[in-house]
Amino acid sequence: MTPIDPTDPPDPTFDDPTWEALALALDGARPPAALRARLLTSVDRPAQRFAPFIDRLAAMLDVGVDRAQALLKSIADPASWTTLLPGVELMHLQGGAAVAGADVGFVRVAAGLRFPFHHHRGDERVLVLAGQLGDDNGVSAVAGAELLQGPGTSHSVLSTGDSPLIYAVVVYGVEIPGLSIHGED
Repeated sequence: MTPIDPTDPPDPTFDDPTWEALALALDGARPPAALRARLLTSVDRPAQRFAPFIDRLAAMLDVGVDRAQALLKSIADPASWTTLLPGVELMHLQGGAAVAGADVGFVRVAAGLRFPFHHHRGDERVLVLAGQLGDDNGVSAVAGAELLQGPGTSHSVLSTGDSPLIYAVVVYGVEIPGLSIHGED
């Protein structure tokens, strides 16, 4: 038997009726109770998916660990987000004294969409929390990556994966031609 290469294109011989027939042929066994309980717990606590980033986020935003955990939990609350463009949302946050004067927040970009081209007047620091990021300068990053753009640099950010890109950002001045991130032009 030849191993399946995940980079190969899908086999066109498996069309929708084939998959439907295959699904109907399965015995419908239920998952073990312990597995079901773990899955339901993870759905009830979506912030746990960001747990590996709590300490790094706390340091980046100059907040305590409890505050960083609360901020990560707020990602799951639709009311916390403001729409910049269709499929691009911002959540403005208050950081600590070390990031005073910076724009601090979370950015969420739907899969396949782009955060618009922008100019950095000061440093931009990003911590990728979920998804995959690509930019105009050839940068590619996944969850856990930290990126730094210096003053005077420009780029747009593309959500290159199959799921939304979510990242934390601290930027000391940003200009988005034709848009405002604070309600002013």
